[in-house]
Formats: sequence, C-alpha cells, structure tokens
Amino acid sequence: MASTLGCATIVGLTAAPATAAAGAPADLKTAGQPCATAAPGPYLSPVLLNAAQAVVLRGTFDRTGAGPQLEADFQVWDVADPEHPQQWLRTIGEQSNEVYVQLEDEAKQLDGVTYAWRVRVLDGAAASAWSDTCHFTVDRSGGPAPTVTSAEYPAGSWDDASGAIGVPGVFALAPVSADTVSYRYRFYSGELPEDTVEGTVSAEGLGGPATVGWSPRAAGHHSLTVRAIDRAGNASEPAYHEFYVKETRPSVFSAAYQDWVTSLDYNVGVPGAFEFTATVAGTASFAWRIDEGGPSGTVPADAAGKATVMIAPTRGGWQTLYVHSVTHDGTAHADRAYRFIVDNGPTLTGDTGGSVVIGSSLTFRLAPRMPNVEAYVYWAEYSSLDQRPIEKITVPARPDGTADLTWTATETGVAGLRIQSRSADGTLSHPRWQPISVDGAAPTVTRTGGTDLGTPATFTARSRMADVVDYVATLHYDEASSQVVKPAADGTATFSFTPTRSGYKAVTVIARNAAGVQTEQDGVTWTVTDGPRVASTDFPTTGGGRLAPGTFSFTPRMPGSTSYQWWVSNGSAAGSGTVAAEADGSAAVTWTPPAADRYVLSVRSFTADRTASMVTTYGFTVEGPPMVSDLKATGGVGSATLSWTLPSITDLDQVIVRSATGPTAPSSPTAGTAVYGGTGSSATATGLAPGTTYTFAVWVKDRSGKLSAAPSVTLVGSTTTIAASATSLAHGSAVTVSGAAVRADTGAGIADAPMQLYGRRKGTSQWTLITTLTTGSSGEVSYSHKPSWGLDYKWRHRGSTAHLGSESSLTTVWVKTTVTATLSKTSVPLGGSVTLSGSVSPAHPGRTVHLERYVDGSWSTVSSTALSWTGAYSFTIQPSARGTHHYRVHMPPDLDHLASHSDTRSFEVF
Repeated sequence: MASTLGCATIVGLTAAPATAAAGAPADLKTAGQPCATAAPGPYLSPVLLNAAQAVVLRGTFDRTGAGPQLEADFQVWDVADPEHPQQWLRTIGEQSNEVYVQLEDEAKQLDGVTYAWRVRVLDGAAASAWSDTCHFTVDRSGGPAPTVTSAEYPAGSWDDASGAIGVPGVFALAPVSADTVSYRYRFYSGELPEDTVEGTVSAEGLGGPATVGWSPRAAGHHSLTVRAIDRAGNASEPAYHEFYVKETRPSVFSAAYQDWVTSLDYNVGVPGAFEFTATVAGTASFAWRIDEGGPSGTVPADAAGKATVMIAPTRGGWQTLYVHSVTHDGTAHADRAYRFIVDNGPTLTGDTGGSVVIGSSLTFRLAPRMPNVEAYVYWAEYSSLDQRPIEKITVPARPDGTADLTWTATETGVAGLRIQSRSADGTLSHPRWQPISVDGAAPTVTRTGGTDLGTPATFTARSRMADVVDYVATLHYDEASSQVVKPAADGTATFSFTPTRSGYKAVTVIARNAAGVQTEQDGVTWTVTDGPRVASTDFPTTGGGRLAPGTFSFTPRMPGSTSYQWWVSNGSAAGSGTVAAEADGSAAVTWTPPAADRYVLSVRSFTADRTASMVTTYGFTVEGPPMVSDLKATGGVGSATLSWTLPSITDLDQVIVRSATGPTAPSSPTAGTAVYGGTGSSATATGLAPGTTYTFAVWVKDRSGKLSAAPSVTLVGSTTTIAASATSLAHGSAVTVSGAAVRADTGAGIADAPMQLYGRRKGTSQWTLITTLTTGSSGEVSYSHKPSWGLDYKWRHRGSTAHLGSESSLTTVWVKTTVTATLSKTSVPLGGSVTLSGSVSPAHPGRTVHLERYVDGSWSTVSSTALSWTGAYSFTIQPSARGTHHYRVHMPPDLDHLASHSDTRSFEVF
C-alpha cells in the first residue's frame, strides 16, 4: 500500500518519549534492533540494511476481536520538528498480527536527522492506543578518509625505501570523523599481488585512533588501503598509504641452471656456476641451500658484494635454491628463492616433429640421462579443455638403458607425451615433453546431382588415413540410413542417396582402418528442392535484361503442380500474380520492369489440393542508365526545391521527377504528379498542399528509352500554430506571441526548426519580418514584442531538408494609445481658469482629441483640439459654477489604434 504524508498537527505529539496505553502494538523493532525509547537511538545507514535500502519498522499486536481489514498507522517525525509528522499507512494481512513498514522514501529519511516513531492499529473508525515511541538516527555517509602514518614504513618512493622483508612495522590510523568505531584495512604487495592481508581493527573508543602491526614478505612497492567505519556501518572514503620495502635479498643468476629454460649440458652431479650479488651494504658472505635436503654452504663476498659458487645438484626435476646475505655484524637477511630445473630426462630421437595422421604411428629412440635405467614411463596429455585421468604405460629398457617407443594415433585430442626414465631403485627422472599434432584425416566429400526431389545424389569420399578398409556414410544424421562402403583400389569410395523429402540435407562420412581406428567426420550439405525451375531469355541470370516486357517460363519439380504463385522485388514490390499450369505442368508469365535495377523473382507451385512447393528464387539484372546522385530536397511553404547530380552519360534524354503524397515514392515515371522533365539538375515543386507529406522520385531516361533506378526523398508535412498572450494592450506594453512547428503525420514537435515572426500593421497590406528564432526540443517558440500600433501576427516555419514549411493562421493584437493629462491647478476661484494639458503616444500629429466633462452621470464633449507634431495638446477651462469639476481627454480610434482616454482629472471651484 502506498504511503501518504500527513502534515496535520498531532495532539500530544512531542519529541520526548511517550508511554503507550494498554492494547497498543508491542515488541517494537527498528531495523531489527529493540526499540530505543531515548534519542538518538541506533545509527542506521539505509543502503546497508536490505535490498530495499530502507529502514524497517515493525511490531506485534493482539488481534483478538479485530476485524478482517486492518491498517497499521505509523507516525515518523524529526525530533526537532514534532509538529509535522509523516504518516505511513500499511495494510495488515488477514491472518497477521504484525505491523510492518519499509521507509523507502529517501526524501523523508534525511542524512544526519534523528527520528522518532510510533504505531497504532486502525480497525475501520476504531483505533488502538499508540505504541511506545522509538528513536533512530539516519547516517548515510561514511565521511572523509582517515589518515595513515608509520615510522617504520613511511610513504615514499623506491629511492627512499624503508624496512626490510620480515621487519615488523606499526601503522597508525587516525579518524577524521568523530563517530568512527573501527577501521578496515588491506595490505598489497606488487611482488606478491595475490598475497594480500586484510582485516578490521577496532578504534580506541568512539572516534578514536587504532594501530595495525604488519611484517612484509616481499620487497618493493606496497600499499595500505584503509577505510574508517562509523556507527551505522558506513565506510569512509579510502586512504591510500603507498610505500616501498627495502630489498635485502641477493640476486641470483646461473647460465647453467636457468630459472626458465633447461640445458641438456647440465644434469644431476654436473656442477654449474651460480652468481650471487648483494643488495645490502656490508655483505660479508652468502649462505645457500637447495631444498629437500640438497647441498648447502657459504661463500665469502668480494669487495663488490659478489660471489660465484659451483653447485652440483643431487637430484633431478624442479628445485629451489635459497640464498641470503650475511653482513659483517652477523645479521642474516631475507632469503632469495631461485627456482630452477635439473633436466635428467631422457633424450628423444626419431619422429620428434610430432606430426602424424590418425591411424599411423610415431617412433622414438629413448636414451637415458641418469644411471641404471631399467624402464621408461610415458603418458598422453590432452588439451586443457579435455581433462582425463592419467594412464601411464611402461616400456622396458635394453641393457644399455635405451628403448624404442612406438605410439599410434587413435584420436585427435592428444597434445603430447610426457616421458620419464626409471632407474632400478624406482627413481624417476624429470619428464621430457614431446608435442604431438594428430591429423584427424576427415574424409573430403564431393557431390553430384540430388538437387531435385526424387533424383539420386552421388558422393565420392577420400581420406588421408592409411589403409582404409571402409567408409561409413550417414544421411541427415540418421544412423538407420548409414551405408558401409568399401574403398576402390585408389582409396576412394562412391555411394549414393535418393532423398524422398525436400529441404536441407546433410551427408556425413568417416573412414576406418583394420584396427577400428576411425577418422574425424566430415561431409557435405545441400538443399533438395521441389520448387519450380525458372528460365528466361529476356531476363537471363547473367548479363542484363532489357528495360522492356519479357517472359519467364516455369516447369514443375513437384508432381501434380496445377498453378504457380510469383512475385518480383527490387527491395520493394515490383509485380506479382498467379498463373495456371498447362497440361504438362508448365506455365509462362510476362512482366514489365519499372526501371533498371537488380531484381529477384520468387515462385512456388501448388497442387490441386493446395500443397505448396518450396520457393525458387531467380536473380537477374535489368540494365538502364545510371541514376542521379546526391539527391536533395529542401522544403518551403507550399513548395519544395530539389537538386541532384547528373550521371556522366552521353545519351541523356530526360530527367523525370514525379511526386506522390505520403511517405511512399511514385512507383513508375507515370505514377503520381509530374514535377519536372528536362536535362537540368534542379527543379521546384509548387502548389504543395499545406500539412501534407510528399515523396519525390527521380528517373534518368536515355535516348534508347531505358530508365534508371529511381532514388527518392521525402519531405514530411508540417503545421504551424500561433497564440498571443493578449488581444489588446496599451501602447508601450509587450505581448508574448508563441507558436509551434509540428509534424503533420504524428503531431510531434519539430526541434531546431527555423521560425519567422511576421507582423502586418492594421490598415496596410505589407508584412514585415519581426524576428527569426529556432524552435526548442518540443518544437515550441515564443517572442515578447512591443507593438506601436495594432498588428496582425503570423509564424512562418520556413521548412528544411526534412520538412515542408508552413504558416500559422493570423492573430490580431490591438494597441490603445496612451493619453496623459495634467491640471495646472487643483482649485480655482469662480471666474478663474485651469489648464489641462498632456500628450498622446504614439504621436498622431494633426489628429483631434476631445475634452470631455462628467456631468449628471455621463461624459460629454465640451471642446476639441488638434495634436501637435509631438502629440501634445492643451485645453483652457473656465468653470461657470462652484463645486467639483471632472474632466478627461478622449482619443478616438483610427485604422491601427483603439480609442483611449486619459485618467480623470478633478478640481475645485470656490
């Protein structure tokens, strides 16, 4: 049920807690927390509470004796403004004893505001007592980032790296906000990006600092990201503390035992040189060891902090050399781990290129590179997408430790072989990798015939696999149709299928050898059709047909065809019809192309019971001159200007322009309305109806009478409206003249349309341009104008390359002259005189104004005078009786102004 906000004052509602009467809802919860009867209550961040991102208020009540249709009436108010509570009404389910509301309106749950709430149950006109009053405070922002400092690892760059691997550091976290309760942090290492350390540490009291201890496991770039967490659970903006850990591990290099490639010149027991270079000043020696009980030792460093040691590995395979620097003060620094391979795997000769056709074999001569080899173990490995259990195979060795391994390709998914030597005591060498590429030898298949329903399709298959004993051919993936075909002496197999139904067909073929190994599958697809055959000498599929009537012949593929349905298209409809079949099932139709273009004829046949064949399509070209290019149209009011670029031909006869109302172009050079016929490159269409859409098409005709394709352009009709804010006004005042340009077809406003406001002085025939504006996004425009005389206004939409122009109807705004009047005196003795003078705006030199006196309830003219060239006048009044006298000046109307009067002027005669 939608919530409503009530703003009426609630009697007895205050910011202080109130105790509920008996029967009121109880067990109140605010966002799942018990009711806080005192402010500020729990701090809540709605976005963190639930999917609705809203504070949930709820409680329970005793439903005994209540009706079926109940409502929960929640009141929520800012404790600083208890006189304006929010009202949230929610329907209570018929079986429910719970009151519940989600405060989903963010505008009513403002950040930083403490709210109180209470609830009662409405049962029709009756209501329960109010519940207790609960409180909560909305906190939507985590605030600015905290600060991070560290004495051991201050922020810096590589040039001022600090600490070292394993050296602990303390990071001090300080808040910017006063309500921080904890800090969430994350340590990141550029060397070990996946070895992040994350955690949360509590603040030392509300709004207090905290410290985090941490020891680096790598050198180089590190960062610490910290966010402060407030009472509502909001996270602050992140603080980034970037620092560098000093490198103390020595570098290690070995040309013999490299860390990324193996050398067969080195093996178990063969010494290789390892070069150590210190990164710590004062290095006296290097201590080294190889993992898993390998050799170890120390070597002194030279004055440059370098040393070379010859190490003979004692086992094969991957191993790690650990080296650390020892300085003169006896300090042992962090280890450098150098991982390398000791390759004691067998050597391979023979078919090491690894390429093989399925069903054939590769042979390898295996020679040991470790003592006492009595066998070899190998297994196939597959691509990463084809994980399988490892199946290991053993090949016995000769007394000299060599052996021959023959591997036969029985499938294509093998990526290579892993081969290990095995000594008499069971020790295995490092595995040698032999990549393999298996050619699946899928048969190549060719087809002849079988396109027509009921006719056989003949296929020939050949495979690169050696010693093929048979081919298995399957029609349309239906195993019941499979044929087993023996190959001829040249290894090929020939077979046929006769499709019994039209449509898409496929034949797939595999080859097999005597061992049952089969190739990958391949085949051919084609379409079996019962659609009619089409032929035409007038419109051949190659070359070009003439721009003249021609004939198409139809012959059936579907038995029992009695009629044909056909249609021609060049992107739009260019002809269609039906034709009855002759006794032999054939038919012919005559068609006239509307212009030179590329066309497609589609045709299907029908039997007497209206069974339809498939559709046959027949593409052809009708030749003619090239069409005009760069066709443009610009709309005006009642007219349109068209332009184009003529094609570069020497036999141009005529350019034909036709128009049609609506968005569809004329279909032929004789359709629609003639606009132009000539050899020029522009034309003007006149007499266009207002508010009507027109589409123009342009053909080129050569001297042989051939016509080009016809490009077209559409100008959408428009209508223009006008309105004025007043029909009459005083001289010097402004009137707002508004208008709109809209599409005549949809009524939508035309944005960015050029609009001209014209005015015609009343009593004249000359229109004058007042202003030119551009419509807004909704097609509207308005202009404030101060007319000096009565005007007829009209808006004119000039048109564009998309729209025809239009004019609005006329609207008239009359202007009243402004007459001022001033008395020379406001009192005069009987027999004296008073001058009443003023002016008329605009000036009407020589025009007559009348002095009027108010007597016995009506105005009457007592004098007249002509206006000066500036529009000024003056009357001398000599009253003949005592009392109060009232006068005004009247300006009569003319062709372009309404009549007007001055204000009434009064004086006393004593």
